Amino acid sequence: MTTSIFDTRHYKYPQNFLEMKPKLSRLEQAIKKLEANLIDTAEPTNLKLLKQRLDSGLGLKVDYASELNPDQLMAATTIDGKVLVIAGAGSGKTKTLTYRTSYLLENGVSPKEILLLTFTRKAANEIKDRAKSLLASSLSNQELSDEELAEDKLPTDKALNSITSGTFHSFCNMLLRQYSGLLGINPRFTILDTGDSEDAIDLVHKEKKYPAQTKAQAFPRKKTLQNIISTSRNRRIQIRDLIESNYPDIAVHIPIIEQLAVDFHEYKRTNHLYDFDDIISQVVHHLKTNDTFRQLLQSQYRYIMVDEYQDTNIPQKQLIDLICESESVSLMVVGDDNQSIYAFRGANYENILLFGETYPHAKLIKLEQNYRSSPSVLNYINALSAQITLGYQKQLYSDAPIEGHKPVFRRLSDEPKEAGYITDKIVALKPEYDYNDFAVLCRTSFQSNYVQLEFMARNIPFIVVGGIKFIERRHIKDVLAFVKILYNPNDTIAWHRILTLFKGVGAVTATRLTQAITADNNAFESLLAAPFSKKSDQLEPLYHALTKAQQAESVDTAIEHILEFYIPVLKLIEENWRERTEDFRVLKNLATEHTSLDSFLENLALDPPNDSVAVMGNSDNGQDSSNDKVTISTIHSAKGLEWPVVFVNSLVDGITPHHRSLDDFEALEEERKLFYVACSRAKTQLYLTAPNYFSSYSGYFDKPSRFIAELSADEVTVETTRRTMIEDDDPIWW
Repeated sequence: MTTSIFDTRHYKYPQNFLEMKPKLSRLEQAIKKLEANLIDTAEPTNLKLLKQRLDSGLGLKVDYASELNPDQLMAATTIDGKVLVIAGAGSGKTKTLTYRTSYLLENGVSPKEILLLTFTRKAANEIKDRAKSLLASSLSNQELSDEELAEDKLPTDKALNSITSGTFHSFCNMLLRQYSGLLGINPRFTILDTGDSEDAIDLVHKEKKYPAQTKAQAFPRKKTLQNIISTSRNRRIQIRDLIESNYPDIAVHIPIIEQLAVDFHEYKRTNHLYDFDDIISQVVHHLKTNDTFRQLLQSQYRYIMVDEYQDTNIPQKQLIDLICESESVSLMVVGDDNQSIYAFRGANYENILLFGETYPHAKLIKLEQNYRSSPSVLNYINALSAQITLGYQKQLYSDAPIEGHKPVFRRLSDEPKEAGYITDKIVALKPEYDYNDFAVLCRTSFQSNYVQLEFMARNIPFIVVGGIKFIERRHIKDVLAFVKILYNPNDTIAWHRILTLFKGVGAVTATRLTQAITADNNAFESLLAAPFSKKSDQLEPLYHALTKAQQAESVDTAIEHILEFYIPVLKLIEENWRERTEDFRVLKNLATEHTSLDSFLENLALDPPNDSVAVMGNSDNGQDSSNDKVTISTIHSAKGLEWPVVFVNSLVDGITPHHRSLDDFEALEEERKLFYVACSRAKTQLYLTAPNYFSSYSGYFDKPSRFIAELSADEVTVETTRRTMIEDDDPIWW
């Protein structure tokens, strides 16, 4: 008989579990229905089906059967109907999608009929690049006929480039511009990133001057307002209901916030502005209301693949469903319900669980062979999976010959001691590993503070994944505001950002000047007109800079003209202006890759450079050029990555899981999945740590995380210095 590591009697169950039962019952029925359609490759009939497929494709250049395991092979060769592939952690889903892309092309599917949707452009490009390499290597040593070498007979680089691939946002952005005439919209819109949307909401709020509801409760900040409006749209929740359940302190402002959301939407339409939510929702709207548009897409895209399906929100699911409503359209979605951890971005975990309800004839395939973790780590991961209340049954396994180390749990007296323990372990293991083989994963970024201090004191080089992204840096956003104006002079948010840089030009003057420019058919000459020209001596130079940039023959030349004007302004407002100008080299290099302003702006908005990494080295200047550094990351940022040795810290109930989730069943389940994601990043060794207590304004927390406590003591090694028993026999590990 196995026992839990700790007495679990003190952990309260979420208060809303009973009211969740009807929803859980519906989800459970949908899961059972799809589980009944599982394609089990161990069954003789399915093995026979696989053999028939491969035998019928005698001309196939790639040896799919020898390079994929049976489940991967079934997923790669099932190209008809609707299919959900549950891909467990480390089970090779990218490889499976790569081989499926290759298999489609080898079976004569036109690349223009294939649509590949991912959550990063990098993921889409990786699948296509791997497919290119796969096909190229399989063809390199074969003698081919002239007919096979013809472009329409052989999958080529050009053919693979003809596959429509990318993120949901980039795909929808392309549709809105390409079919703008059919949809009756202006194709010269600009895209607001999250920060721009916050600024736009703030601007509308100030311009409208809504009557104050109360002075007793401050009106929410623009970041909160943007999050409320966006979440309301993506999760299809009324703003009133969302605020009453998640933001009760600001409920008094509900009428104003509801009106602000309406005015914000009208403001965007008037000025040809689209935020991230608009891009997808607009395409969904036109698919529902424009039969010609819907039929056009349905006839064009016959083979659709969706990666990370568990991370989709409601509009993204609607987009897929509307294109795939015909039974003749092939759809394969790949994901892992155990890794649905993005509800805060609007992701809806129900999408993957209700796939069988949406598509009653759908098939289910499971990838359960893990190529990442040792058997001992996998045993722990499977034990965590068994604690998740609802989901597809799965049992990860490995053919690795060495069992490996059990995960280790250790409690320390406080956070500095916890950081010291992690550092000591890294130092002890360093002879066996490089620094970049280690990762410290935290529930939230502030939980890494003591670890960073300890690493610096011990001269351990590290990188911190997080911080301000390149695209969000103040000086980069300033320069991009100039570019946005060149492309769309109606972009009032960009105008406000630029004009308020100048002394003497406040928000009121900026609004009036922007209105004058718009009224004058977007002519820059308004900058020279009285009374505005008297407000700042920078307006005339601004006019000349914009005019020169507008006439530039290339994007990088236009940016050069902008920088000639902007850098002197930057000197006046930032002490570290020289350091900031280093980023402009990156911006100019990116500009050389584009032939038009719209392409340049779209690329930065929809797929910005991923350099949100702070680096601390052990060299004299603190900047070590070596890549051999320990990674410190939030768990969310670590999803999809792996390291030989992983530390997960701050495992105190109230921190992991977060105290705000303890009374909400769905929130607590997501926290459990977040811990699952963290542990499944480890390849050979997993260390779980917790201080004896954590104290903050939110409360005093001193119990180990329930995610640790509820598991069997057989799954983990508990390191202790001594054990103290208190009166109720609840063991405390010191």
